[in-house]
Amino acid sequence: MQLPQLPDEQNSHQTELEAEFEQALTDTEKSLVELQQRYAQIHSDKQRQRELKHRREDIKQQWRKNPLPELKIELQQIQQQLEALDNALGLMSDSYLTVSFLGGGFVFSKTGLQEAFWQIIRFSGLGVIIGWILKSVVG
Repeated sequence: MQLPQLPDEQNSHQTELEAEFEQALTDTEKSLVELQQRYAQIHSDKQRQRELKHRREDIKQQWRKNPLPELKIELQQIQQQLEALDNALGLMSDSYLTVSFLGGGFVFSKTGLQEAFWQIIRFSGLGVIIGWILKSVVG
């Protein structure tokens, strides 16, 4: 059986609850501000990405007509900026691919997916060759 709380204990308990609630509210407000900032950053990064892709296509057309080294350098700089934006955007970028397999999810960049594909081909092929050698030695 619980004893009734004294008025001082009730007030201190209520004060603690209020303080916890105020802290939770402050944390929630801070998280919301961070989320809004990240959303604005994603929006501006995507806009910049579109502009860079458009500029890259323009430069490619100019380079086909007149292959100047300056244009090639600018193309490389734009490509680096696009890669940096892909990294900044993370999974929001078109350069990432999510693969679900056996209840689990894997996230690959498109270049990483190509790399994983060739690793699988290389090591599975190596496994088959080792298997044939072992079979011929044993059998």
